[in-house]
Amino acid sequence: MISFGVTNRQSSRYLLFDENNRLCGWKNTKTGEERIPILRENLVQRAYSTVVVFEYDIFRLMEQKGFSGKFSLIDVYLSLAAEHRIMGYDHSGDKLVDVGKPESVAVAEALFV
Repeated sequence: MISFGVTNRQSSRYLLFDENNRLCGWKNTKTGEERIPILRENLVQRAYSTVVVFEYDIFRLMEQKGFSGKFSLIDVYLSLAAEHRIMGYDHSGDKLVDVGKPESVAVAEALFV
């Protein structure tokens, strides 16, 4: 249904996964807030990379859950996690650059040339 990239890097907010890389929750290490819709033991925390693949039906489900206007995708993921397969792909060590900013193009050129 949804797959997204995660890494094993330092962050103040983590997504929590079971041994099969299925999303089970979210944790903010600064505030101590946790949201865990799927209770499992030995959850692994990974940082969100914002590289996402959605199946088309996700947009219908978002409407059914009342999401409209501006909202957090993390809220969408957590609201759907118990009933739908939401998976993380650990790409720790991969070379990825967000080229949404002009100054990042030079960084990408240096890495991939």
